[in-house]
Amino acid sequence: MIKIKKQAQSIYAFKETGGEVLNFQIEKDCLKLFSEEEILCEINDEIISKRYFKIKKVKLSDEKVCIFCHDGVYDYLLISYTGKNLKYTLGEGVADFLVLNDAAYVIYSEEGKFGSEENLPIAQLGLIKIDIFIGEITGLLDDCILETLIDVHTMSCNNKTIRILCYEENDNDFTLDYDLTSKKVQNKVIINYTVDGLLSAGDSFYARYQNHIYQVNESMEITKEIIIDKKVYDEASSLSTGYSEVVLESENEFSIVQLSKL
Repeated sequence: MIKIKKQAQSIYAFKETGGEVLNFQIEKDCLKLFSEEEILCEINDEIISKRYFKIKKVKLSDEKVCIFCHDGVYDYLLISYTGKNLKYTLGEGVADFLVLNDAAYVIYSEEGKFGSEENLPIAQLGLIKIDIFIGEITGLLDDCILETLIDVHTMSCNNKTIRILCYEENDNDFTLDYDLTSKKVQNKVIINYTVDGLLSAGDSFYARYQNHIYQVNESMEITKEIIIDKKVYDEASSLSTGYSEVVLESENEFSIVQLSKL
């Protein structure tokens, strides 16, 4: 486990090869992200000055800085790439997002799909693909699949498959696999244990519950267990995941579990 001291305005940025702590600065309509002393990006937009503006997650992919944020009403994806800034309004109820090459994949929760009438129509598509540089948005799920995705929690990708974690009221929680090559959903698996989140490292998927991380196979059967230090877990004020990392944030530091190095 890696421990990194945090500052008042810092956030962990996830990256496929291992993330880093970034400092940020918010001024009038302007957000700056720093890697140590270097400015990674500077984004100017009116949503940044809104009272309830919040950075929810940052991912670094190739030369792209991808910022998932919220302005108190809608979720947004802000992308900075070689000096150019792009903004995608996602609406309400985004459950999770992935960035793979030049595409962003966004999945909506129950709140997004069945929320207010003021929400954006794209939320009803469940899982969408955004071509970052063209701006084209594509719904990836058939209607018959959409009907089964009520309470979506999170997703992860091993570069071949996007695995989606869904909750059901009768505790028959399940995962669905979206194959990036065939562009089809397959392999619905009912989970007989509790899962809080999904991760991936290489070709392997992992499931997390509290301070336990399980390496799983295609059928979500547990093949290996990793335990996060209980004291670190209990002292964390928040926990987030991205790619192959679990990040526990406490008052003074980030504690990072890197599955790719275990």
